[in-house]
Amino acid sequence: MMRIIAIIRPTLVALVLLFAALYLSACWSRHELNELSIVVGLGIDKKGDRYNVTAQIVNPSQVSSKQGTSSNFSPVISYEASGITIPEALSRMTAKVARQLYFSHLRILIVGEEVARSGISKPLDFIARNRQMRTDFYLVVAKGTSAGKILNMYSPMDPIPANNLFTKLETSDKLWAATGKITLDKLIQDLSRQGKGPALTALEIVGNPTKGDSISSAHIIDPVVILKYAGMVAFKYDKMAGWLNENDTKVLNYIQNSIVQSTGTLSCPNSEGTVSLQVVHSHAKIHVNTKGEQPEFELTLKTEQDVTDISCELDISKPETLVLLNHLANKKLESMLENTLHKFQTQVKTDIFGFGDELHRSDPKKWHSIKDWDQTFEKVKINVHSICTIKRIGTTVQSISTETKK
Repeated sequence: MMRIIAIIRPTLVALVLLFAALYLSACWSRHELNELSIVVGLGIDKKGDRYNVTAQIVNPSQVSSKQGTSSNFSPVISYEASGITIPEALSRMTAKVARQLYFSHLRILIVGEEVARSGISKPLDFIARNRQMRTDFYLVVAKGTSAGKILNMYSPMDPIPANNLFTKLETSDKLWAATGKITLDKLIQDLSRQGKGPALTALEIVGNPTKGDSISSAHIIDPVVILKYAGMVAFKYDKMAGWLNENDTKVLNYIQNSIVQSTGTLSCPNSEGTVSLQVVHSHAKIHVNTKGEQPEFELTLKTEQDVTDISCELDISKPETLVLLNHLANKKLESMLENTLHKFQTQVKTDIFGFGDELHRSDPKKWHSIKDWDQTFEKVKINVHSICTIKRIGTTVQSISTETKK
């Protein structure tokens, strides 16, 4: 009998542990879809000492692939609430929203210009602490308008405007290089670095914003209003320091080695017209010389470019023509680099390019002897060099206009 009990007891213990494991593996914190309000866009504005938060929420019944969208109801709904802090504003919002706010599918976070100027660290603290927030959404700054107004604009290409903004930023960053897709992790990393300031892409409303909040605006071939990315915003510590135009943003991306592809133009030598060149590869290298009293930097940019369009009489089959085009491309890139760096040393007065970070890595002793890097950055000498190589000229040697004249 004792032998039978000895055999059965381990079996019973194993069964108890098995059932316990099954219960413990259940989703104890799960939520049903019909209990959640899925937030895809979040806007943070500031009025006085209070934050005004706007949440763009998906209307599931209107974006379902089976039912399709309906003109009777909007595919998204925006709610606004204010509070002394972001959590308070979102808590107040629950008095308007029928379901619990759910942030795991957030695609875009828009910061108002007033928030950017007063400091982004405080509102970002809640975003970084929230366990629902993933880090794959993009952060941008509203330019010339509020974050709330942007989130109230319909998109003609996507029933969910926040998704459209996310995809648009990915595409422009990859093909045009005059924007920057900055995630929360990247922003926090730049905020914590002493030798490099952060930068966020700027977003503006083009057209008549009073008509963009109607779903009928998405049914027009020529939209009355669109949302356009327009350069970037430079920060000194956590506060906005100045705007980057199109060329400034490209220079920043060149120096950060975040160029995937871009397009530029050159004036044709000895004739009217232009030559379009597409950058297919680029690599920038910063070399630091710390022998003198002040550090000195050598910035070398290497690019590979393809000829994509010629609108003048230019025979690129000749080696001397390619040499001339390479020379002109180098002069233009060096001019772009010098103009942007001079602007940031004399006007914006903050280093968003990472020269201080490079100094810190190459010579920590020299770095620690500098009390204020931003003041030092205004005075340091930066020499720029461009090495351009035109790799491909296309399948046509002469321009079409030249062939037509023949």
